[in-house]
Amino acid sequence: MTEDKARVLVVDDEKVVREGCQRGLKGRGYEVLTAENGRDAINCLSIQKVDVLLLDLKMPIMGGEEVLEMAREKHADIPIIIITGHGTIDTAVACMKKGAYDFVTKPFQIEQFLITINRALEKRRLEQKARKYEAERLRNLYDLGLEKSRLKTIIHCIPNGVMVTNRNLEVVLHNPALTRILEIAASLDGPTPLVCILDNPTLVETLKQIQSG
Repeated sequence: MTEDKARVLVVDDEKVVREGCQRGLKGRGYEVLTAENGRDAINCLSIQKVDVLLLDLKMPIMGGEEVLEMAREKHADIPIIIITGHGTIDTAVACMKKGAYDFVTKPFQIEQFLITINRALEKRRLEQKARKYEAERLRNLYDLGLEKSRLKTIIHCIPNGVMVTNRNLEVVLHNPALTRILEIAASLDGPTPLVCILDNPTLVETLKQIQSG
């Protein structure tokens, strides 16, 4: 959403509907764009940042169903609310199955109208936050993998034997020098119990005491 105001695009071939939505929404702090047909709506979406799309179904030049299909393909993050008359409610429900968020019927009850828009905006806000968290998670995983790779490279270059264990005394990291010193022939690909490669009960017990604090 825009930093100060949510931007709503109202697409309807009836001037009275466009102007009514514009008055009602602007008076409650929204920024409002309008289009009188589907073609103008698609053009507007290509050059303007829009947070919610209010879309009439029956329009000349390009109808709402075609706009819905194109908008879902190119602007999938924008919630679309269908504006419908009583004669097209079944079509509006079908549009929801194709990706529309909700529908409102003419004439609007302003409070219910605003509730629907606010829910759509909240949905978009949560989805944006989820995408942000997912991007951060992937970035953190990449950074962690890179750091582990660097650490592994450093340890492998150390001439002395190095061994790292977890709290269960399983070897999770080691270098080639360790395998030579302990004469380990088996491959240690995953966490390996220390007792399987170290035949020294006293040292194993000492390591347990160290880990216990």
